[in-house]
Amino acid sequence: MSLFRSRPARFIPLFVCLAASALLPGTVASVRAAELRIALQDAESGAPLADAVVEVLLPAELQAAHTTTGEFSVDQIDKEFVANVTVVPRGSSVRFPNSDDILHHVYSFSPAKVFELPLYGNGQNIEYQQLFDVAGVVELGCNIHDWMLGYVYVAQTSLALKTDAQGQATLSGVPPGTHEVRVWHPRARSGAPELQQRLVLDDATAASLRMAVTLERDNRLRRAPNPTRERYR
Repeated sequence: MSLFRSRPARFIPLFVCLAASALLPGTVASVRAAELRIALQDAESGAPLADAVVEVLLPAELQAAHTTTGEFSVDQIDKEFVANVTVVPRGSSVRFPNSDDILHHVYSFSPAKVFELPLYGNGQNIEYQQLFDVAGVVELGCNIHDWMLGYVYVAQTSLALKTDAQGQATLSGVPPGTHEVRVWHPRARSGAPELQQRLVLDDATAASLRMAVTLERDNRLRRAPNPTRERYR
């Protein structure tokens, strides 16, 4: 059975765009926003950083009013989890269909959710739903294909999104107040202080945050070779 490996990364400080002024780590910026616009990029290449999660953390008394649970799906296509990163509000359920013509064995040992779906094929376990009722990151693996790795990010509320192919995300409906904003990426160093910043949101004017992220190399196991090829794919 495969074991998860940590993938450390280094981050440069987070900046809040406010008429060209910068937010230094550990400071509080007074911004007015019911909408928060985020843009992330790879610090080394300058390329947009996709599949990073941005979450606004709310106090306990506001969480229920900003949480809408639902049903989600993480498919298995061409021996990969699709999507690689799935964001769900706490209390939601996720299906794990198998669209390949081979068997998969999905599991997680993550503290936020330990579960296992033994060997099953296309069209099997289609009614199975796994409840994710604890906030945190759940790493997914396949006991047959060691390179398969996916993530379910269980957010405290519905105020969480992942960045798109352009490295951007927009969170709307953020309540006024002082909130922590958390950024997570699969190759980030867990607990890095730059990944969580405090913002004061007090009106309906959009705020923008930009972050340049220095990523470590992807150390996942390589895929098994295609029978029709002589090299790994």
